[in-house]
Amino acid sequence: MVILNHTKQRSSSSSPIHGHKYKYDVFLSFCSMDTGVYLKPGWESAIKASRASVVVLSTNYAHSQWCLNGLALILEQHSTVIPIFYHVEPSFFEDAMAGFRRVMEAMTNEDKRSRLAEKIDRWNKACTQVATLKGMQLGFDRRETEFIQDFVKYIYRRLRISTRSPLPLDRRFHRKMKQPNILKFPLHTIKSCTQDFNERNIIGKGGYGRVYNGILTWGDHVNEQIAVKRLDVTNGQGNKEFRTELTMLSQYQHNNIVTLLGFCDDNKEMILVYEYASHGSLDTHLRNPSAGLSWPQLLKICIDVASALDYLHNQVAEKHRIIHRDIKSANILLDQNWNAKLGDFGLARIGLANQQNTIVITNPAGTHGYCDPQYERTGSLTKESDVYSFGVVLFEVLCGRLACVLSYHDERRFLHRFAPTCYKNGELDKIIHPKVRKDIKPKVLRKFSGIAMRCLHETREERPTIVEVASQLKKAMKMQVTSSRMC
Repeated sequence: MVILNHTKQRSSSSSPIHGHKYKYDVFLSFCSMDTGVYLKPGWESAIKASRASVVVLSTNYAHSQWCLNGLALILEQHSTVIPIFYHVEPSFFEDAMAGFRRVMEAMTNEDKRSRLAEKIDRWNKACTQVATLKGMQLGFDRRETEFIQDFVKYIYRRLRISTRSPLPLDRRFHRKMKQPNILKFPLHTIKSCTQDFNERNIIGKGGYGRVYNGILTWGDHVNEQIAVKRLDVTNGQGNKEFRTELTMLSQYQHNNIVTLLGFCDDNKEMILVYEYASHGSLDTHLRNPSAGLSWPQLLKICIDVASALDYLHNQVAEKHRIIHRDIKSANILLDQNWNAKLGDFGLARIGLANQQNTIVITNPAGTHGYCDPQYERTGSLTKESDVYSFGVVLFEVLCGRLACVLSYHDERRFLHRFAPTCYKNGELDKIIHPKVRKDIKPKVLRKFSGIAMRCLHETREERPTIVEVASQLKKAMKMQVTSSRMC
């Protein structure tokens, strides 16, 4: 279902003109400043039953509490939201939020003031988020009625082809949306290639569910080895994480980010299909470092991950960035050539990229031991939160162990606390893995441990950018290679 939500300046009707009890594929509603404050149950049900939302934002949107409540609910429910800015700039929300704050500050009733403050925070979060999404901006040379008629006709025309097809924007619009180019696999195909999710094919487990190995033969794929991640509905993660990862990986591609081949959402299943990483995840090698990777290989893996993070933080778009929110060795996959691929984008969030310090307020998520302490305390997420988590991974690589080792019952249990203590006391050499200590050059160790330590700085402002981290790691690699040749 697609929600087309539009504000009209002089309309007193808030009932849908298409769709009744969300039986139709298009639900169109007109709302204005006099429609009230709260969403009606039918509207809430329609939004929650939808797979995606197309939100048309015009001048009065930011001044209507009814509309702002609807926008907040849409963004909380869906990872696929297409904003269309009609006669407004994406930044037009700021004045409205300032107006609401002035009203709040003038209130004398403390309870009412507190309730309005909570609403303003929710609205501001929604407005900030929608301003960063990819969409369209329509000029002032288009009449409202013409636009609505054309757009609804276009949606219906697309839905006659397939109700599950993506809805690319029409050529007549001023800007095109980048649409996912991924396949929807039939459930019977997924069951066949995993032998009906046979436990013998399990290659990983996580908060999302289980990951299976399979051989896919379908369409252009012939005997292709794949990884199949299947949602476990009894676990904490669910539909939102599935949609987030589907959206992120279908829109953003990079050599060091896992490749999503397709998905399946038939029969209440939520399945993501990836290219197979034949050497598994980095954490499995860190558990047994003596059997596997050399120091130059480990350093190359760190550079690969830094490159992926640089892309997410600085290169995905001009006006927004992606904050991964769950950087850890278990989410770093290794292909047949030992190239690192960053995966698991279910917790990722979008933040503004045109500000020096972008903060996204969200419920703390991630993995303890890797998570930015400041984010855990305050819920304020920044790109520096990813840098902190990556710093933990750098020390994991150096020490040949995971961030948390439950068999330790002392200060060694959590690496993000133990490693900085050893570094400051000049005892880092004691915790470096013997194989790494044998291969790493002294000046490389100083540079590598120095940048890792800066990543773990308690104060975000003192942490390096991922660009600087990547630069330092590349310099360390150059120093390592040069020293090896001289020996």
